[in-house]
Amino acid sequence: MRKKSLIEQNKKRLRIIFLFLMVIMVLVIIGGIFITTNRFGTDLYKAFVYNFIGTSFLFAAGLTFCIFILYHVFLITVYNPQRIKKSSVIKFACSGIITLIFTIVLLTFGGTEAKKSIQSMKDYENGEWQVKDVLVTDIYRGSRGHKGSYRSNIVLIDTDIGEMTLYFEDFLIYKGEKYRFTYLDATNTIIKVENIID
Repeated sequence: MRKKSLIEQNKKRLRIIFLFLMVIMVLVIIGGIFITTNRFGTDLYKAFVYNFIGTSFLFAAGLTFCIFILYHVFLITVYNPQRIKKSSVIKFACSGIITLIFTIVLLTFGGTEAKKSIQSMKDYENGEWQVKDVLVTDIYRGSRGHKGSYRSNIVLIDTDIGEMTLYFEDFLIYKGEKYRFTYLDATNTIIKVENIID
């Protein structure tokens, strides 16, 4: 009787594992689709929205994975259905504490980034932009230069006032040159780039 009950519990746990994994896969696929679609767009506001939605789904996938681990750690440390040794249970409890700390950090970071993205969308709609002359110290264009590689429009630019993101590069920006950037303060997203003529 007990053996039959244990088999049923194991089947139930297996179903829960598959459910978690399916939810994680769906969240990653949806997030990936939005972020990939975003990379080929030409409208800046849509780029903000797609990036926000895609990133939100990826964060949700990460959180779901953390909850998946915490669920199993809780199951093993509290119920211990497989009758694991106490020394192993303690190791699981420690890994659960580390996962819980990571989950809290991920939640905090995700919440902060979501607030910044929402603020950027509001600032863009209201025309509340910053304009500054900045020195470009480094540029990262991804793998767009390699043959057969995934092409992205997004350019990461290091400047003397911090790292900035440019969704659409209208003309080539060079390292060591000064430019006038119109950007959104919350996320350091560049809206417009102008050459500075001395």
